[in-house]
Amino acid sequence: MDYNEGYRAKSVGAFTESLHKFYTASGIEQLLQVQDVRLLDICLGGGSNLAVTLDRILAMKHRHRLHIVTVERQSSLFDTIRQNRFMWPYGGYELLRKLIDEGQAENVRLDIAIGDARNIIREMPLKFDVVYFDPFGKRKNPEMWTEAVFRDVYRLCTDVGRVATYSSGREIREDFVRAGFRYTVTPKPEGAFQEGTVFYKF
Repeated sequence: MDYNEGYRAKSVGAFTESLHKFYTASGIEQLLQVQDVRLLDICLGGGSNLAVTLDRILAMKHRHRLHIVTVERQSSLFDTIRQNRFMWPYGGYELLRKLIDEGQAENVRLDIAIGDARNIIREMPLKFDVVYFDPFGKRKNPEMWTEAVFRDVYRLCTDVGRVATYSSGREIREDFVRAGFRYTVTPKPEGAFQEGTVFYKF
């Protein structure tokens, strides 16, 4: 399915948005310093959120294990990542390609779920400490931005779970709150046109 929408905000670029609104905002680095972490990546897209995350954790001197489950409708995107050797950050994408092919490396495990994210997360038996919620925007991909989906995500979060997203829409935040979450605002990175949001249980 083609949603005819770019994978990242044109104003700041993929690296900056992934670093600022997902990796840093979610607090995953701090969690990895004290415990094993399970990350749910909803809608892989071009892979920049995972590549930035992997690039940053490779630089950590001491970290616990990271288990990633990535959910994506389009299996062809994994082939695109495999075939394109010039994606930035290089180290993060190199490790991501290795994980796609081998499933485990550098104390990181990757499981891939291909299909409709709504069905996958509804049936998911695992709990997650961090969720990257990164579907296309609500105008192009409205089925992913519903209170029912947010309730499923809430169920999948541990008590310390955090859900990071690029979205700052008022209605979206209100629907997340109705699903049980609270939230904090991720300030705009320099040059960006909108904030992000981090949702949490407590």
